[in-house]
Amino acid sequence: MPVYSHHPSQHPTILFSLSSILRVSDPNGRPGFSLVEILLTLFIATVLITIVLAVSGSQLTRHKSDLQAIAVKIASKDIETLRQTNFSSLPADSGTTCLQDYASDLAKLPNACHTRNLSNYYGDSDIKQITVTITWHESNQPQCAITLCKVQLNTLIYKNGL
Repeated sequence: MPVYSHHPSQHPTILFSLSSILRVSDPNGRPGFSLVEILLTLFIATVLITIVLAVSGSQLTRHKSDLQAIAVKIASKDIETLRQTNFSSLPADSGTTCLQDYASDLAKLPNACHTRNLSNYYGDSDIKQITVTITWHESNQPQCAITLCKVQLNTLIYKNGL
């Protein structure tokens, strides 16, 4: 409720008490909050929740991107090593056996496997098609689902060079 103050040297002014601004009473005199205060609180809560979800989503995306970058690095290194190898000395096809090359980098990926597939390109023994595959399993804690992630790089190596 406004309080009127009359000071001899001033004109009449209206002073509001802090409690009358913060608390609004309904017609029956019971204290409560106004609709504006409730809507403002809901708006602020919604903004904060949106910020938290956006930050956590971007961190998850960054983590997946980092793992994929590690896998591409391993596959690229393997292909470059094979390109520098003499054609007659190229290693045999690893099939489904996980190779232990680049073990220090593979350790950065959860449950990682590095495989290499070498074959004659369309039956031509002078051209080898090489497929390097890096796989890892990513576990999402809330859903307890396991996702298989994979990076696969291909290249051709000719007997007389690139």
